[in-house]
Amino acid sequence: MKGFLSAPATKVIIGLLIGIGLLFLVSRFVNIAMSMRMLQQNLMTPRGIVLALLSGAFFLLAYSIRGIRWKLFLNPIGNVSTFTAIRLVLISIFLNFLLPISSGEIVKTLILKRIAAIPISRSLPTVAMDRSLDLLPALFLMAIVPLLGLQMDIKLWFVLGIVGGLFIGLLVFIGLSVRKRTAAIALLRKITSILPRAIGGKIEAFATDFVDSLLISTSRPKIFVPAVLLTCVAVVFDSLFAMFAFWTIGFPIPFGAAIFGYTLYNMFYIFPTPPGQVGSNEAMGLLVFSGLLRLPPDKVIAMFIFSHPWAALLMCTAGLVSLKTLGLTISIVMKKGTEESDIKSEDALLPEEQEAPVL
Repeated sequence: MKGFLSAPATKVIIGLLIGIGLLFLVSRFVNIAMSMRMLQQNLMTPRGIVLALLSGAFFLLAYSIRGIRWKLFLNPIGNVSTFTAIRLVLISIFLNFLLPISSGEIVKTLILKRIAAIPISRSLPTVAMDRSLDLLPALFLMAIVPLLGLQMDIKLWFVLGIVGGLFIGLLVFIGLSVRKRTAAIALLRKITSILPRAIGGKIEAFATDFVDSLLISTSRPKIFVPAVLLTCVAVVFDSLFAMFAFWTIGFPIPFGAAIFGYTLYNMFYIFPTPPGQVGSNEAMGLLVFSGLLRLPPDKVIAMFIFSHPWAALLMCTAGLVSLKTLGLTISIVMKKGTEESDIKSEDALLPEEQEAPVL
């Protein structure tokens, strides 16, 4: 039974069922027909087409910037071109979009080993460090949200309180880890022991990996500072994608609302999503932009009805082109993406690679 539940096909089916369930819930709260009419009236106009193209350009630029950022972490361990790093990031988001588990990061390390002979044991920490930076903007944004001109209500203050508490807890854990790592891990285990074992174990692993990655990153200021600046640029491009997507459907929102809403929305991607992000995009978008920012639900769903397939087209096209230029096929990477144990088996076959990463 356990083997059946862990099979890739089973995960895909379960993910799709969850996504369909989320879409059904969304349809109970929003007039989908009205959202579709709004999209039809605005998208097929010269202005709508130009705005759609602008949103698409910023979407691809945001991930290209992340590719440049990742190369900063790769520089000490191997010679990888900026173009290659960008293509690997595009392949990663393509696979994360298709599969119900976040396996794109793993595939990046496998491809990197194939094309640049960089051991997985060295490249995997750089992926963790790179990904950890994507969480920092959301935490920082929560601290300055009152300055963004957003109308605050009890729900937004509640979210700010939760995230603020987590941020303070993370700072305490980081400080304790620097001084006494064993004590920090023991405290974290004691706190997570009140949760179910599966959830508590994942939180413990995530927090430990995040802090370790952050500490290693900050120990190299010549890499960390430019990486933080590139993260800020990527967040701005992400927000411009969301802002122009709203403008495309005829509902202009200010940049402050876009950067807050979309950065918070992106935090949900630390969790697994259904294949093709079916239902999860719409549900989380409605929760953030309508539930917290109080934007009209029909306009929020119209935006995601447009942006979801548009982003899917961009990710699939960019991912497939990147694979083609690297001499790879979708069948190869899909197989590797659903077999996370490949890393362990490869490392077992290559004992000489088992060394501390040089960063």
